[in-house]
Amino acid sequence: MINFYGDNVRWFIGVVVSNADPLYVGRCRVRIYGAHNDDVNEVPEASLPWASCLVPTTEDGVSGLGRSPNIKPGAMVFGFFMDAKTSQQPVIMGSIPRIEVLDDEKISSQDAPAIDEIDIPAERNLTDVPTRGTTSSLESLVGSNNTEKAFNFLVGNGYSKEQAAGVCGNFIVESGMDPTIVSKVPGEASFGIAQWNPAAGRLQRLEAYAADRNLDYRTLETQLQFFHYEFKTEGSYYGYNKFKAMNSVVDATIHICDKYEKPGTKHLDRRIAAAKRVLEIYG
Repeated sequence: MINFYGDNVRWFIGVVVSNADPLYVGRCRVRIYGAHNDDVNEVPEASLPWASCLVPTTEDGVSGLGRSPNIKPGAMVFGFFMDAKTSQQPVIMGSIPRIEVLDDEKISSQDAPAIDEIDIPAERNLTDVPTRGTTSSLESLVGSNNTEKAFNFLVGNGYSKEQAAGVCGNFIVESGMDPTIVSKVPGEASFGIAQWNPAAGRLQRLEAYAADRNLDYRTLETQLQFFHYEFKTEGSYYGYNKFKAMNSVVDATIHICDKYEKPGTKHLDRRIAAAKRVLEIYG
């Protein structure tokens, strides 16, 4: 028990990745900054230790009595390790309130600049990408920036403002609304605003769609057209009708994440925060 007493306290800040505690006592898996690599292949979720959560003394603290902790995945938490340097028995003391957006988005809560004013460098030059057809007419998209153009395009194609914001929130987290960006994940090469993955054949479908219509698949307008086409024509797979019945920006954001994007790491808090910001500014 010597490791549970002394002056060698080691504190941490991390992000909850799961609260599906098999013991049903409110524990969470936490990816801890500085201790756990962000690469889920190198440090998979199943390898993260379960963190116990402190509860206030107003609760019973006895099995079967009182309320259990209710921290959600995506929450930023502060805590300490009971076993100090061994760092295998974390305890969560509390959560740190936040509205998280990507650093690259540079969204200010005060002056609300255009959301797509994002400095995300493309990892390949357009001259290195084979051109399919002619350049799509970006002039037909209305807006002062890519996010506003995407939002207006979606609303103009029958999506509600909440639904359009949900789509945009996902695209912002995926790509910063940059139609030429390539994934930074080694060997993945996902491309465009929705990060269509060639390993799953999705980038090839975008390219084929553009080629059949004599469009350039690297433009914002073509990619928006393809999203609308694919989402609607393969609606039974992507849940198009269910999505069209939604009137909550949160529900719409989660639906696109789960059914269309299907990312390895969801970062739902980022997607929802970005979607709400889009709705606030452009809705």
